Amino acid sequence: MNLATLDHYLRELSPSEQRYKAGHAYTGWDKMKRIKIDGRECSVLKIDNLSPEYMEQKQHMPGSGSVMSTTLPSLSIKRNSRFNPVPEHIHTHIEINYVYSGRCLQVVDGHPITLEKNQLLLIDTNCPHSIAALGEDDIMISVLINKDFLRDNVFTQFSKDSVLSHFFINAINEKTDHDHFLLFHSENNRRIPLFFQELFCECYDPSVNSSDIILHLFYTIMAELINVYENEFAKDERFEYNVPIVPMIRYIEKNFRTCTLESVADFFHISPNYVSILLKKYTDLTYMQMIQMQKLKYAENLLKSTDFSITEITHMAGYKNVSFFYKKFQEKYHCSPADYRGKR
Repeated sequence: MNLATLDHYLRELSPSEQRYKAGHAYTGWDKMKRIKIDGRECSVLKIDNLSPEYMEQKQHMPGSGSVMSTTLPSLSIKRNSRFNPVPEHIHTHIEINYVYSGRCLQVVDGHPITLEKNQLLLIDTNCPHSIAALGEDDIMISVLINKDFLRDNVFTQFSKDSVLSHFFINAINEKTDHDHFLLFHSENNRRIPLFFQELFCECYDPSVNSSDIILHLFYTIMAELINVYENEFAKDERFEYNVPIVPMIRYIEKNFRTCTLESVADFFHISPNYVSILLKKYTDLTYMQMIQMQKLKYAENLLKSTDFSITEITHMAGYKNVSFFYKKFQEKYHCSPADYRGKR
């Protein structure tokens, strides 16, 4: 599928949209369970087994064989119907809304938000939200994902390799837990629309390895959103000047083989004690724990991908003592470097 065909499918009116445009209203929400949250009535949307009502409301059906869908149990991708508002509702999945074209007015936990083209909105589970009627040029796609899958599989995959990724993932999780939603200002990001276009093409026109491709494209989008959030974080005046935690982590990740606590402190013109305080506060790691994590990860990658001797890898990873390297490697991986290499 080329991008012109994708654009045609995304903009083509489904039969239900034709009815909504003609003035008919969707009535399926009336059949759903309703509860009160903060004095407001909300519909309870069950997603584990998608009902026909929900499919009619959320799924775009431009023609036979052209349905945007996935076969992944923890991930659902649907194009929102236009010309018909979605009343306030909750569900047990994380929702990620992406605007392909136009804009979308939503109210999330009582906060009005206008989602612009190429922006994303992450909405937490059981968070009341509604969507105003979309116009003909307003194309919004919703990605519904199991919360445990997002945090235990997707985010963990990133954070285990990088202290900086772990830091931003924790920040994203904490902000979402506190505010129940997070707006990503990705409108000027070059990669986000490219990744989503490939994702949508794969959903409309599945290939042989469609499930794997969809999953890895979603991983890629989430990885890029961490980059977007880093840019947002850097603009936060609370951190920009007084707390150089992000550049500090990046500096340590780049210079872990040779840097010392004192050299990091000198580089950022602060005391060694303040370096330790910042690292512990924002990463829950001591300086030496962070250095050991970086050294061992670097050594692990060399063991998996090169034929360097273990002594050479020891020195390349920044260790001066081979016995000390063996001890630390055994503590983390529960085997010797030689045994680890033998498993590759």
